[in-house]
Amino acid sequence: MSPGPLYTNPVYPESFPDPYVLKVRGEYWAYCTGFWPDSRCFGVLRSRDLVHWTPQAGALAPLPGGHPCYWAPEVVEHAGLFYLYYSVGNEERMEIRVAVADRPGGPFADCGHRLTSEPFAIDAHVFTDPASGVRYLFYATDFLESPQIGTGTVVDRLLDPFTLEGRPRPVALPRFDWHVYHPNRPEKGGVRWHTVEGPFVLERKGLYYEMFSGGNWQNPTYGVSYATIATLDGPGEWVQAADGEGVLPILRTSGEVVGPGHNSVVRGPDNRQLWCVYHRWSFDGGAPGARVLAIDPLDWAGERLLVLGPTTGPQPAPIPPTLYDESPSQDLYDAGATSFLVEVSARGPGFGLALHGLERPVWRLRVGDDIRLSWREREDLEQTLPLPAGFDVRSFHLLRLDLDGTRVRLAMDGVDLPWTGRLAAPAHGVSLLADGSATELAGFALTVGWEELFVEECDATGLGWQPLHSGSQEKVTGGRLLLASGHSLLVRGPALSSYLLVVNARLDEPADRGWTVHPAAGSGDPGPGLTLERRDGGWALAARDAAGERLFPLPESFDPSMDQQLRCRREGSRVMVEWEGLRLGEVTAPPGPSRIGIGTAGGAVSFEMVRVTALPEI
Repeated sequence: MSPGPLYTNPVYPESFPDPYVLKVRGEYWAYCTGFWPDSRCFGVLRSRDLVHWTPQAGALAPLPGGHPCYWAPEVVEHAGLFYLYYSVGNEERMEIRVAVADRPGGPFADCGHRLTSEPFAIDAHVFTDPASGVRYLFYATDFLESPQIGTGTVVDRLLDPFTLEGRPRPVALPRFDWHVYHPNRPEKGGVRWHTVEGPFVLERKGLYYEMFSGGNWQNPTYGVSYATIATLDGPGEWVQAADGEGVLPILRTSGEVVGPGHNSVVRGPDNRQLWCVYHRWSFDGGAPGARVLAIDPLDWAGERLLVLGPTTGPQPAPIPPTLYDESPSQDLYDAGATSFLVEVSARGPGFGLALHGLERPVWRLRVGDDIRLSWREREDLEQTLPLPAGFDVRSFHLLRLDLDGTRVRLAMDGVDLPWTGRLAAPAHGVSLLADGSATELAGFALTVGWEELFVEECDATGLGWQPLHSGSQEKVTGGRLLLASGHSLLVRGPALSSYLLVVNARLDEPADRGWTVHPAAGSGDPGPGLTLERRDGGWALAARDAAGERLFPLPESFDPSMDQQLRCRREGSRVMVEWEGLRLGEVTAPPGPSRIGIGTAGGAVSFEMVRVTALPEI
């Protein structure tokens, strides 16, 4: 799809089963099941870009007792330390333990006691709720009294890094035939055994998703699916998306890819795109008979979770940030745009950042005894937010700022900060704050672009959209931008020369023509267009540019009444077009930087998400 940097799976062609990847101050650390060549437990890799990996020393010395199985490590950072959660035992009996280190590569030291009480407990995953900051442990254990006997997943609250509340609740239990591991498993007494394992949890727009692997990798039905719930503490099981018949797993055995599973998810170098990290079995092109490391983009189309894979051929590499500084200074970093995402890690008293307008700072955030925000309108204004319980300025903390025009969204250590103000004027740059030599800054990354999830109920112009021509009513409500029947086109900037545009849209009433996307709109000129149209009983994108019109047919399974994801990658004059990983073709962009446009070409439509990420110039 891209003339820029590419990657091809597997990104690490040696054995690396059950991969978990942690991002720490701009670097990636990967951990895997089993023994490493240095005879230590849990292999470790290190990377800057998710593609090129360098082996490190194993994470943990084996425990006394000669345990043969060390499974599914996961490392999380908390209060300046790194905690490795893992399963250990003899395969029949397994327990979850935790080890601690002061750096992501270890060496880790076991804490001295088990966390779980079940005879069989594996695949620990720690999730911090971004809304509340409460931490939970998800893991897999056996259900011997359920109608479908086998392994399922549960969740329990973490009171501290070493202690569970002791009230595990079911999340995703074995339900369907695609979960069958063995029709009469001998080591389990000959019962029909099901397996749901490998939990990993995400949150988006107030909905929680647990990804999991199901079945047996030797079966063509094996793969990764997910379950959802609206509240983590709610009663009952989560709702599973795939039944294996009408709805298939989102990542599954396909062609030359065998047994893709046991995934984790991590933000890419741009801190915007999520990546699914998983293993797959190698029988050619890698260590024979090994589970090797693979990555593919993860996204959503509405409430539907997507993995744009498994891929085997060359793919666009993860997008780097627009600006990166491993050891940042307090100088001004000019974004050259008024919408950008910043992440930086800091420790010590008095760290923070300032957003800069044309002549002076327009907004500041400083962390000391509290989180203090100040901004300029008619006079200096200030707001104070409390620090989370147990916050220690001596430890590194990850500060995330997402600026979209005059709107600012904030998070600290993955937890949303409750600030909903707006800037009085746009900002085009950022500087970092540090009080004295005791404050340390690391891993500064700035990515030009924006993501609109339509969570604010307002007029579209209040979100920065400008009508190029309007023939329908426009309203933002219920997490969507609604466009009534008619013909309209809304455009947004900033104008960029190279970027990735991702759009989620659906047709809200029956019609032969629906939404339209203009991936390279000029000033007063809509530029090339992609319009959803019914053609010859099926659906296609009618592509129009300076060269004329052509059709990009869509698969027979395409359902316009559901959110569908369109991805357009502009590099120079080329705009390459994909539908959920399927390459459709390309259109030609006019010279110069461009904005993007969305609209309707007839029927009532709605948009659930629009995202623009700047690409490096080539």
